[in-house]
Amino acid sequence: MGKSKTVLLLVGLFTVIALAGVSCSRGLQTTDNAVDNTLDNTVADNAVVDNTAVINPTNQTTTTVSSSGLPDPASVKASLATETSGAETAVKTLQADAVLQLVSIKFINSLSDQTGLSTNYYIYASASNPNFYYLVNMPRNGEKLKRFLMPVEDLDLPFDLLQIPVKYWKLSYAEALQSVEQRGGSDFRAKHKTFEVSAILAIPAGQYLSWFVTYRATDGTGDVLKASVDANSGAVSLI
Repeated sequence: MGKSKTVLLLVGLFTVIALAGVSCSRGLQTTDNAVDNTLDNTVADNAVVDNTAVINPTNQTTTTVSSSGLPDPASVKASLATETSGAETAVKTLQADAVLQLVSIKFINSLSDQTGLSTNYYIYASASNPNFYYLVNMPRNGEKLKRFLMPVEDLDLPFDLLQIPVKYWKLSYAEALQSVEQRGGSDFRAKHKTFEVSAILAIPAGQYLSWFVTYRATDGTGDVLKASVDANSGAVSLI
C-alpha cells in the first residue's frame, strides 16, 4: 500500500475512533453527562473505564518555538518520557499484556500543549484479549487521564498495525511538527486563522515507523497539508 493512501487511512482514524467510542459506550455504566472531545467528534464520558490521576510534571519549564505555541523539543523530552511511562502503567492495570500500537495527537488553532491540545491518545492491543483496543488519553494541563475500551471491529483497518518498536521511536511529536512547520506548516497556519493539526505515530505493516501529520483548515476553504516524518531518521515527505 502506498504511503499517500496510508496517510489518508490513518487520518480517517479520527472519525472512526470517535464514532466507535460513542458506540461502545452504550454497553458501559454511565458516569456523568459531560462530553469529552476525542479524536475528531466526541466520546461520551460513560465510555470511560476509569479515571486516574495523570502523571504530568506541569511544573517543568518549557520554551516555545516561534508563535506556533509548539514547545522546544529539548524542553519536553523528560516530561514526554514520563507521559509515555504513565500511559503504559495505566493501561497495564487493565490489561497486563497490552502493547502500544498507535499514538494519536490532535491540536486545535494552536500547537501549544496548554491552549491547543485537544486529545493525546495512546492506543494499545492485547494478544490475550484481541477483541478490544485499549485507549489512554493523556492531557498535559493537569487534568486526569481517561481510559477507554473499543471493539476491534470498530476500527476495521485495511492494513495491520504493528507494535511500536521503541528503539526506532527517536523523534517526539514536537520534533516531527517542528520539521513540518519548516516545510509548509507555518505558512499554512498563517493563511488560516482556524485549523486542526493531527499527528499519528504508527508503523503500518511493511512500512517504517513514522509520524503522519495533517494540517486541516476549518475556515471553510477545505485546505489540507499532509506529511510523514520518519520517527527514526527524521526524513520528511510531503504527501
